[in-house]
Amino acid sequence: MIPPFEYKIPKTIEEACDLLWQAEGKSKIIAGGTDLVIGLRNGDQSPQVIIDITRIEELRKIGEMNGVLSIGAAITHSELASSSWVKKYGKVLSDAASEIGSPQVRNLGTIGGNIINASPAADTIPPLMVLNAMGRVVSKEGERQVPLYQLFKGPYETNLKPYELLTQVIFLKLPSDMRSSFVRLARREAMAIARMSVAVVFQIERGKIEDIRIAVGSVTPTPQRMLEAETFLKGKPLDEASFQKASHKVSEKMISQSGIRPTTSYKKPVVEALFIRAMRKALEEQA
Repeated sequence: MIPPFEYKIPKTIEEACDLLWQAEGKSKIIAGGTDLVIGLRNGDQSPQVIIDITRIEELRKIGEMNGVLSIGAAITHSELASSSWVKKYGKVLSDAASEIGSPQVRNLGTIGGNIINASPAADTIPPLMVLNAMGRVVSKEGERQVPLYQLFKGPYETNLKPYELLTQVIFLKLPSDMRSSFVRLARREAMAIARMSVAVVFQIERGKIEDIRIAVGSVTPTPQRMLEAETFLKGKPLDEASFQKASHKVSEKMISQSGIRPTTSYKKPVVEALFIRAMRKALEEQA
């Protein structure tokens, strides 16, 4: 049985911050509720106050200004997947959003919830990592912008204070010549949590990789860029030999962060294959 709680519906960010402050760490934010409702039913969550942020207009907008794309934390995965701005300037993110769960989950779940839940398997996180996304965090103490990776403390844990609210995700628009892709492996094609995922964006100049960003989901305790593989690939030609060597650096990073586990013998070749598949997919789609 779900325990009793107060239900508050603020209309502004300021009002939401006031409620969070007053709750003294005994509140939870709800937008889509795809994770929170399950936690309430299972008894894993028992907040005294639930704060519904879906009526805050500022959190329901996608905007562009001075080369920066901003996405409100209450934007749903369906809205991300269909947004013309996200498709044009951050396609890797719209591609990932279109593969999350079922249509019902995509219609309810939000980008802010996907981030704050801090699941290592969250599909939007690797794309946001390769987009160099920042989070706008607001509270009664003020406002700050945080590189996305700094929000994560561990699996299902963030570094946000109990009274802080993630209001927006922002990133620089990708240049039109940047190639990108997102690939995932799940137990079945639809409605499954990703067991592994890879996001890449890269730029080509004179047949060689000029700039590249790689992030992998579900294989490290917190979201990370694969910096060693990125460094190796810069200036390398677009050939299978380069991709193979880089894939080994991706798996080495995974092992260094997660350690040797019973699943490592399975995950190592799979994450390498997924990375190579992501590179091929980006080349095929934008050739």
